[in-house]
Amino acid sequence: MKIVLNIKELLEEGQIDQIVYDRLLLLSKSQTTSLAFNLLIGFGIVAASIGAIALTPSPYSCFGFGLLVCVFGVLIKIKTSDQWAVLSLICLMSGLLICSAAIVWFEEYIFQEITYLSISMVIFLLGFSSYFLKSSLLAGISVLNLSTLLGSGVGYEFASYFIWLEYPLLTIIIFSILAICFYSLSKKVTAENERLLITGSRVSVFLVNLGFWMGSLGGDMWLESPHLFSIAWALAIFGIGFWAWKENRVWLINVLGVFASVHFYTQWFHTLGAQPLSLFLGGVIAIGIAVLFKWLNKSYKRDTFDN
Repeated sequence: MKIVLNIKELLEEGQIDQIVYDRLLLLSKSQTTSLAFNLLIGFGIVAASIGAIALTPSPYSCFGFGLLVCVFGVLIKIKTSDQWAVLSLICLMSGLLICSAAIVWFEEYIFQEITYLSISMVIFLLGFSSYFLKSSLLAGISVLNLSTLLGSGVGYEFASYFIWLEYPLLTIIIFSILAICFYSLSKKVTAENERLLITGSRVSVFLVNLGFWMGSLGGDMWLESPHLFSIAWALAIFGIGFWAWKENRVWLINVLGVFASVHFYTQWFHTLGAQPLSLFLGGVIAIGIAVLFKWLNKSYKRDTFDN
């Protein structure tokens, strides 16, 4: 279990003495150096692998290099001490992500299209791996990839980024169910698995709000009115926000605060436009919202995991 402490503040308050402070400071410095070394080597290995794939562009070389990086990560984990645990984890996660890209590439290379089959295989691979590696990152990416089965995606052209959801209503329904299921299950498992399920629940909450946002802009094939999405989104934010306040779920309150601001400003500027007065009033309201959430975060007694 990781606990974050401000040892300088503890020293000033008399909670620890100078000897304990110096010992903890020395320990943190040695761990920081080891972490930096692990990160540097790990990113070097990843960069070299990506470069090698670019030099021999094919799904076969992509999968081969990904598998090689995974094997290297496993060997580090088996043969070395805990000092190299971060490097091992970087190699394993990077190798799995490269292999996942290769799976999708294989299907496009052979069948000239990407279907649900390769995406489902990637979701299974990352979800299965996240359980054994206890990786929240892989768990989050696995849940995020589920949205691609519902027609979501991102794109880029020169100086422009795109995001789309083909079925906002379906996205809202499915990921609302997943968020509730993940959260409910997290109360019945070990601490390590709880972290994975909470990550899945949080990514689901993000996708639910994204679905509401897209729906409030253009509606849906089943629910054509953007106004209904806007009203439902506002009610959901206030309803779930009240529950989060009662349950002292600080992370959820902050996320809902962010999306409440996104919702408010989307409707604000969509209605009033980017006029001088609307910009001024929008800025004043933004400051007020920031102050409110600063106060809320200070007033709550945070539990260790929820932060």
